[in-house]
Amino acid sequence: MTVSNLSNSKTSNANTTISKTMTRDVVTPVTIVTFVVSTVTGIMLLLHWNAGLVRFSHEWLSVVFSAIALWHLAKNWRAFLGYLKRHTAQAAFASSLIVSVVFTGMTGTTGGGGANPGAVFGALSGARLEAAAPALGLAPDKAVEVLKAANIDAAPGETLTVIGERAGKSGAAIASMLAAKRAR
Repeated sequence: MTVSNLSNSKTSNANTTISKTMTRDVVTPVTIVTFVVSTVTGIMLLLHWNAGLVRFSHEWLSVVFSAIALWHLAKNWRAFLGYLKRHTAQAAFASSLIVSVVFTGMTGTTGGGGANPGAVFGALSGARLEAAAPALGLAPDKAVEVLKAANIDAAPGETLTVIGERAGKSGAAIASMLAAKRAR
C-alpha cells in the first residue's frame, strides 16, 4: 500500500467515524427531541391548549423533524428499499398512507372558502338535537332512540355537546354516532 493510499484510507475512516458520531451523538437526540415536542404540541393543539405559541412551535419543529427524517431516509435508502420488499411493510405503508389521506380529507380545510368538516361538526355539536338530527339524516325521535340504544340519555331540546358531555363524549362524537345510523 502506498503512502497516498494509506493517507486516503485514514481520511476515509476518519470521515466514516465522524459521520457515525454525528448520527449517533447529534442527529438521534435531535430527532428524539423534535419528535417528542411535535407530539406534545400536536396533542395540545388538538385539545386547544394555548394554541398561539404552541402552533408556532409545532409547525416549525415539525419542519425540523421532517428535514431530519428526510436526511435519515436518504442516508438509509438501501435499508428502506429492503423494508419495502416485505409484504407486511408494503401493507403497513399503504394502509397508513391511505388512512392519513382520508383523515386529512375529512378534517382539513380546502382554503379559499372550501368545506371544513371540522367546522361542520363543531356547528352541529352546538345545535339542539331536533335541529341536528335532520341534518344527519334522522328524525329527532329516531335520534333519541339511537342514543338511548347506546345508553346515552338525550332530549330533543339539548345540544349535542350537552348530550355528549353527560355521556363522556364530545358533541362531534354524538354527531358521528347519529350520522352512522342515518337511513340509507
